[in-house]
Amino acid sequence: MMQLNETTIYSNILLGLDKDLDITKTEYDNAVSRYEAVGKWLAGNGSMLAPYKPDIYPQGSFLLGTLIRPINEETHIDIDLVCRLRGKKDSWTQEDLKTIVGDRLKSHRNYKNMLDKEGRRCWTLQYADSAQFHLDILPSLVDKDYDILLENSKKSIDTSRIETPAIRITDRETWNYSSETVPERWPKTNPFGFARWFKSRESLLQGRRSLLEKSIHPVPEYREKKSVLVRVVQILKRHRDILFANDPDKPTSIILTTLAAKAYEGEQDIYSALMNIISRMTLFIEIKYDNSRNKDLKWVENPVNPEENFANRWSEKNDKQ
Repeated sequence: MMQLNETTIYSNILLGLDKDLDITKTEYDNAVSRYEAVGKWLAGNGSMLAPYKPDIYPQGSFLLGTLIRPINEETHIDIDLVCRLRGKKDSWTQEDLKTIVGDRLKSHRNYKNMLDKEGRRCWTLQYADSAQFHLDILPSLVDKDYDILLENSKKSIDTSRIETPAIRITDRETWNYSSETVPERWPKTNPFGFARWFKSRESLLQGRRSLLEKSIHPVPEYREKKSVLVRVVQILKRHRDILFANDPDKPTSIILTTLAAKAYEGEQDIYSALMNIISRMTLFIEIKYDNSRNKDLKWVENPVNPEENFANRWSEKNDKQ
C-alpha cells in the first residue's frame, strides 16, 4: 500500500475543513435575495437616488469567495456591499449622499427597524438572529472614466498593466466630509480592481475572462470547490476569529487577504501554501515615514491603490502591531 507523505496528509485534513468554513448554498441564496431586494428599494420609484441609477454590488469576501460561516451563534456573517451612483446633485457633499441613502433605507417599513447606528463609511442592516448575517452598504459614486476603464479591464487578462475603475466614497473621518461637493476630492477606493488583482493571484484569469465580467454587480456563483489561495485565506480568518474571539481590534480581513495573496507563490496543495504564506506574510508589511504624523508607520499597501494603507489604524491601536 502506498504511504501518504506528511504534506498530503495535512492537506487532506485541511481540505476536510470546507464544511466548517463555508456557508451553505441556502444561506448564500438567502443573502443574495436580501441584497438584491435592498438594491431594488434604493433605486425604486420615489427615491431621491433613482435619477442617478443606483445599483448594489458585492465587495470584500462575498465577492472574492473567502466568506466564512459564523464561528458561533453570537457572530454574524458580514456581507460588504457598494451602493454605486452614476451622479449626484452639484450641491451634495459626502454627508449629503450618506444621509440620503440612510433616509431611503429608513423609509422602508422593515429596513427602518433593522438599521444599525450610522457607521464611519457604511449603513448596516441587521437581519434577524436566525439569519446570522448583516449587510454593510457603502454609498459611492463612480469615478471619472469609470465605464471606459471597466470595458478595458474586461478585455484584458493582464491585471498588472490595466487601470481598473474606481469609486468615490463617503467617510465621516475626512476633514471635508460636510463641505466638499467635488467628488474627485472625496476618498477613493477600488474594490473591483482589488478583486481582479486577487483573482490574478489565484491564477484563475489565465486564458479566460474574469468571472467579474458580468457588469460587476451580480454576485459570483456559489462555489463549493475553492482554490488553494481562497481556502488558505479562509483558514487564516478562522484562526483569527478563534485566537482573538471578541477582540474588536482583531486583524482585519482585508489585511489577511492582501498579505496572503501577496505571499502566495502558486503552491498546489493547501498545507504547503499555508505554511509558506505564513512564513512570508511579514515580508509585505513595510515601514514608511508619515510626514503628517512625524513618525514611522507600518504599511500594508493596497495593490491597486499604492496611496492607501490598509494598516492605517495600527498607529492608533498599538496592540495590533
